[in-house]
Amino acid sequence: MNTTPLPNSAPDDLPRPTMDAELEAIVVQLRAEGSGALAERLEQAGLRLCEESDSLKRRLLSSLSVNHDINNALVGVVGNAQLLGLGPAAALPGVKDRLDVIARESNRIKQATLKLSELKQALLIEGRGTGS
Repeated sequence: MNTTPLPNSAPDDLPRPTMDAELEAIVVQLRAEGSGALAERLEQAGLRLCEESDSLKRRLLSSLSVNHDINNALVGVVGNAQLLGLGPAAALPGVKDRLDVIARESNRIKQATLKLSELKQALLIEGRGTGS
């Protein structure tokens, strides 16, 4: 699909899609053959599909943006766990084991948010590269 930039869009926004060039060629051919009404219906359907696709991608990208919020909260969790590990509470039975679990699980969350970030970047690049 061809794309046109969105007005007042941030750099990470996907471009607004326009109808696919192949679909546009079919519409032109139908009009040339005297099938204007069919061409119009096809063109409208194509534009609706483009808009729906764009809307779905925007919602997905918006959902994938939560990784930043998760990472911010994770910094607080890890920082407080580290402080506990440096204090007298670390000497209590089982506390060191629990702090190790927090550190291990925090690392898993961090890896998951990294994957979300990579997926978001891939979608943005795909949206710009293929004109989806």
